[in-house]
Amino acid sequence: MILLDKAIKYATDVVEGKEITTKEVIIQCKWFLIDYNKRQHKDDFEFYFDTSEMEKIEGILKLLNFATGLNIVGKTILDGLWGFQAFFLCNIFGWRFKTDKRKFRYRDVTLFIPRKNAKTFICALILIILMLTEDKHSEFYSICLDRELAGEVKKAITQIIQASPVVEKYFKLSTTLSGKIICKLTNSYYQARTAEANRNNSIRPSAFIADEIGAFRDYKNITAMQSGQLSVRNPLRFKLTTAYAESESIMLEELDYIRKVYDGVIEDKRMFALLYYAEDEHKWDDIGLQQANPLRIKENYQEIKDNRKKALEKPSERTEFLTKHMNIFVDDIKENKYIDFTYWKKGELEKIDLEGKEVVVGVDLSLTTDLTAVDIMYKKNGQYFLKSHAFLPEDTLPLRREKIDYRQMEKLGYCTITKGNIVDYLVVEDYIRNIEESNCKIKCIVSDPYNALQMMQSLANDYEVIMLKQTYSQLSPSIKSFRDDVYKGNIFYEKNKLLDWCMSNATTVKGRTTDDILLAKENKNKHRIDLVVAAIFAYSQLYLIDESINIQEVTEDYLNMMGW
Repeated sequence: MILLDKAIKYATDVVEGKEITTKEVIIQCKWFLIDYNKRQHKDDFEFYFDTSEMEKIEGILKLLNFATGLNIVGKTILDGLWGFQAFFLCNIFGWRFKTDKRKFRYRDVTLFIPRKNAKTFICALILIILMLTEDKHSEFYSICLDRELAGEVKKAITQIIQASPVVEKYFKLSTTLSGKIICKLTNSYYQARTAEANRNNSIRPSAFIADEIGAFRDYKNITAMQSGQLSVRNPLRFKLTTAYAESESIMLEELDYIRKVYDGVIEDKRMFALLYYAEDEHKWDDIGLQQANPLRIKENYQEIKDNRKKALEKPSERTEFLTKHMNIFVDDIKENKYIDFTYWKKGELEKIDLEGKEVVVGVDLSLTTDLTAVDIMYKKNGQYFLKSHAFLPEDTLPLRREKIDYRQMEKLGYCTITKGNIVDYLVVEDYIRNIEESNCKIKCIVSDPYNALQMMQSLANDYEVIMLKQTYSQLSPSIKSFRDDVYKGNIFYEKNKLLDWCMSNATTVKGRTTDDILLAKENKNKHRIDLVVAAIFAYSQLYLIDESINIQEVTEDYLNMMGW
């Protein structure tokens, strides 16, 4: 099968290093080869690759012709597809549920790719295939902020159909932007729409493409489209875009989520993504050019090189070059990541035993959107052992931006969901008071004097409670030392995906006049770090124990930290 052979060759070349690309694409290709060659044949793997369905897709591609492009006009699309395009299509249409062969494995699909790489063409091709193969009377849409851009996908569909005489007779085309392209075989249709959320609420999309989502600054249109997919068998959501000079783009949050899936922080079996961009150290060289631009057309590469030369000589053209050719969000503020996540994961244990231990409890309190965190830590032989638990109010679940299944997290024991729209502090207090049921002894409880003073006062009747303000002088030494101990392999924690997620979000902010640091309460994507903050609170009361103090090294910050 030509299409599948191209996809497998592309994935193999990527994994073997023959194809220069990004680390995210390498991971996606590795997953594909493992799933295709091994996992699909195992009973406990819920998906399989349907070669018979792919033969149908290949048959369609034999009948479709290129309408535009260098040296390929009139050529069949099957013959002219590049490896990454074949790989993209095979993953979208090939993987199915074993329990329902008509149900696609992948629901959320992202293609992050710069100009001159046939993004609009692949959009058009996907929609044509869906109109021909999905359930009768299905509705397909593309949404875009700009009216002119919204018409580009429709124009590409029209051009491909008109260049394919065998297929053209099965479609009814429209010349207006709002007009529908109708497939006569299935009575399904495609319509281009501009992104106006209040006008996209009454439709029922089987699939939609959020085109140039990098220009979107909120999720209103995405949410409106998704709300119409509740009763659809295959609610496909495509997000295709180039980078923008836009620091508030929702695509930055999407990229953050996708990378967390690749890093193993979040599990999402139904996400597929290809991220093409120049890595920071290669944004001005030919390696970066190849990483960002998988369409290996000599003429395109020469044009990009010419634009690069101009951008290096003319600073005013650098933003345009980096965003549109290297696929870099120029206004994306580089954050100071707190900890290299690979080092953090080395400390994961299945279980932390508290029996017989003297523990410190760190508490980071919240009311609504933050997580309330309770962390338990003890120290033994210079090593630290940590258990974390989160609390959040039930009524906020539909409003939360993060793509985390908190119901599942609760089933796994990582969090507790309390009734109402604010955290129930009585539940939190009961949890803290029950810690000693593990036959351990609470040495002290450490918290920020921000919320729930009444709860902390109640706990103070039975435990030593330390109120620790989140200031540079009080927390910076602990934050730095905790990070050092992670890198030294001295921090161990009981497996908790919410704690992992918080740690992957953690960034630091630096003092204006000193080298002191604090954890930023939330990162640019408004992702939380509350379980990490609670861990630092607990650590602050443990890391100096049994440590000899050189009086010559005592600083004013240290004295302030100790309250002297």
